[in-house]
Amino acid sequence: MCCSLAMAGFVSFIPPLYDIVQTYGCALGDSPCMKRRELTTQQVSSVPCPTCGASVGEPCELHSGVPRSKPHVDREFAAIEAIERK
Repeated sequence: MCCSLAMAGFVSFIPPLYDIVQTYGCALGDSPCMKRRELTTQQVSSVPCPTCGASVGEPCELHSGVPRSKPHVDREFAAIEAIERK
């Protein structure tokens, strides 16, 4: 059936695939980049967590109130932004 449809002119159009590349200021060399793994725990805890609301100096918490083993990713990004603004 597939061949008969192709012969009848009902060829499906498959759009071409494109590589989508996202570039940020750091990738373009605008400013020196700091990687998340380069942060110390003191640097991460120097900003409040936008996800769980943990204050400066306090560890991030789970929904149950138990401290997380690692800080939230958003807190790490906020710490990087605060360091790069200095």
